[in-house]
Amino acid sequence: MRQHLVFQTAFPGDVFLSVPLLRRLRVWDPEADVALACRPGLGEFFLKWKLVDRVIEVDKKSGEGRSRALADLRGSEWDWIICPHESPRTAWWMWRLRATSGKVAFRKWWNGVVFSKRVEKPVEYPDALRQMSLLAPLDKSLAELFAEDDFSRLKSPDSQRSPWKFDVPAVPEWASMQVVPHRPDGRTVFLAPGSVWATKRWVQSGYEGLARLLIARGARVVLVGSRDEAPLCAEIATRVEGVENQAGRTSLSDLVDLLATGVALVCNDSGAMHAAAACGLPTVAVFGPTTLALGFRPWNTRSVVVQRELNCRPCGKHGAEKCPIGTHECMTQISAEDVYAALGDLMRVQA
Repeated sequence: MRQHLVFQTAFPGDVFLSVPLLRRLRVWDPEADVALACRPGLGEFFLKWKLVDRVIEVDKKSGEGRSRALADLRGSEWDWIICPHESPRTAWWMWRLRATSGKVAFRKWWNGVVFSKRVEKPVEYPDALRQMSLLAPLDKSLAELFAEDDFSRLKSPDSQRSPWKFDVPAVPEWASMQVVPHRPDGRTVFLAPGSVWATKRWVQSGYEGLARLLIARGARVVLVGSRDEAPLCAEIATRVEGVENQAGRTSLSDLVDLLATGVALVCNDSGAMHAAAACGLPTVAVFGPTTLALGFRPWNTRSVVVQRELNCRPCGKHGAEKCPIGTHECMTQISAEDVYAALGDLMRVQA
């Protein structure tokens, strides 16, 4: 039995963006077993929806956890290893693994001794397509799709215009992230105010004001987020009467199932945005320190980005703990009314 490994130990959002790659890997070699190496707690979703057959958890914070994961990986003889993760430590790990056919990664000046096939990273495209491109040297049909004239329309927009809608061009089915059926209950709007990076969080007063606008118009408003984001969500829930709080109460897999019952999500440029794409949930994402040109757009046709045009954007690939110039205007200049209007436009288009 052939065994392929996808090694993606980045943040949850990056792992969600591996879904199109994993789906395509199943198409390219449907008889093979597929394993995913990822951070602890992320693999359940991929097993549940049969995107992979096996998960190997890599606990980067624990020396024992790293050793255990490496031993597990070295205990298997892989056919192909596909590595979207680009760090030198990852390359060191890959050098220590066996792969009978080869190892694939993005080209770096220093990684030729490790990887047998190196792909020029198509940086002008969204990250879901960038990760998929690693399979193109093996999958001729995928390479042909990438070579089609219409493919260039999927490039990341180099614009700060707001609101930015993604209905045209649509995400092609062969590159879709959606694996969970969308089954809305008719009136639940989810809000995900958290982010690993502090500057990527739209201001708390914005989420509070938006929640009040939605509740006043009959929506059921539910807060979602990780355990680390639970205190922020709890504070919003205490300040806005009628808001429900599910933050910190769901696994990643359960979060996607929960989001699938909503009519929309409002979030930051965060993992929740990509979780929504996995269930086809209409999404309004508030972008601040990051821009669409970086390639981490919501990979979801039913999505809108709200942003402000500022010379200081982007200030980094991921954001930061503090605004580098001390203003955080990219977020403070976006009002609850701005986001509410974008949500209304999105829902009218989908109606």
